[in-house]
Amino acid sequence: MNTLCADEIKCRVSELGMDLCGIAPVERFADAPHGFHPTDIVKDCKSVIVLAARFPVSSLSSPSPATYTFVRNKVMDKVDAITCQLAAELEELGSSAVPTPSSDPYDYWDNDRRHGQGVLSLKHAAVRAGLGQMGKNTLLINERLGNMLWLGAVLVNKELQPDLIADYQACIPGCQLCLQSCPAKALDGTTIVQSKCRSISAKRTEGGGGVYACNLCRKLCPRHNGIK
Repeated sequence: MNTLCADEIKCRVSELGMDLCGIAPVERFADAPHGFHPTDIVKDCKSVIVLAARFPVSSLSSPSPATYTFVRNKVMDKVDAITCQLAAELEELGSSAVPTPSSDPYDYWDNDRRHGQGVLSLKHAAVRAGLGQMGKNTLLINERLGNMLWLGAVLVNKELQPDLIADYQACIPGCQLCLQSCPAKALDGTTIVQSKCRSISAKRTEGGGGVYACNLCRKLCPRHNGIK
């Protein structure tokens, strides 16, 4: 990569090992909550580069939460490392480029509701960057890779050619499988009650290790492996 243009960036992102890359102009974030707008993170942000790495689909087939947790953590580490690498390379080309964490730490945490918000909603950023649409399970669903994605983003102070917003429908019309199957009844088709979800999914083993004990909203989704 020797220029700061959308095509060169996407090519480099692919070389670094990511599966998807989309770009959203900052103007598409007009409805972002106060404090969580890209310009709240980078004052002169002009574009948001959103990256996505694919989960191995087979990780859903094991009854052991340890295997899914292992995969989740490794993919998260990969995304964080690549967003940092991309930001460093873009900075060398003269841009201000700030990577955002793909998960923790949260800028906002409500202990009573066990509700956290990252510095930027990566799922909403991914929709604005054309990488998919949100499903009723509140997961991003991509036409080719389904909901088996982990997301990251880099905020830059340069105007880049944006991608078109995806025009396909994430969920099968009338489908409520994720809502009906959630053991914590944490989904309503639009949002997720984090405290209910965490009560089921965030567990610790007898040895003290943290595991994600429930992934039914991802696993049972008819489009977890793409839109056929």
